[in-house]
Amino acid sequence: MRSAITKDDLIDYINLNKDAIKFIVSFIALCTFFYLLYYYFMDRFAFLENMTASLLGFLLHILGVSNVASGNNVIMEGLSLKIIDECTAMFGSIVYVSCVLAYPTDVKKKLTGIALGIPSLYAINMVRLVVLAFVGLWYPEIFDYVHTYLWQTIFIVFVIAIWLVWVDRVVK
Repeated sequence: MRSAITKDDLIDYINLNKDAIKFIVSFIALCTFFYLLYYYFMDRFAFLENMTASLLGFLLHILGVSNVASGNNVIMEGLSLKIIDECTAMFGSIVYVSCVLAYPTDVKKKLTGIALGIPSLYAINMVRLVVLAFVGLWYPEIFDYVHTYLWQTIFIVFVIAIWLVWVDRVVK
């Protein structure tokens, strides 16, 4: 039979894990702050959708796919992609920056992490969009699955991996 958790047990647990608890609370607070800030100023970030669509159109052109990028749309023969805010790597960047800022290290290392991490996430996001374009052209029947489940999961893994590389290579 298990005994009840006492107040002293809880205090001991908190004291033993205060750094982890502080990180988690800071991370949640920073994510909340940045998401609210983003949603409040969302109209000022609309250029990211157009910029992402233009870059996707350029990359597809280099890869031999005829397309027209107009505003936040990329139109190919047989496929039209609309780039929305979720397609810009903004949300992954918010999570990543929140992790970096919540981590206990000096400001220079945090700035280095942000300066290297955000472009890395944007590059991975562009690979994601190119792959999705080819999936949409070649295998349209699995496009929704690859877009909604596979790449969402892969992108989350990359956010965590880039953060862990930063902790290992820059912070330690």
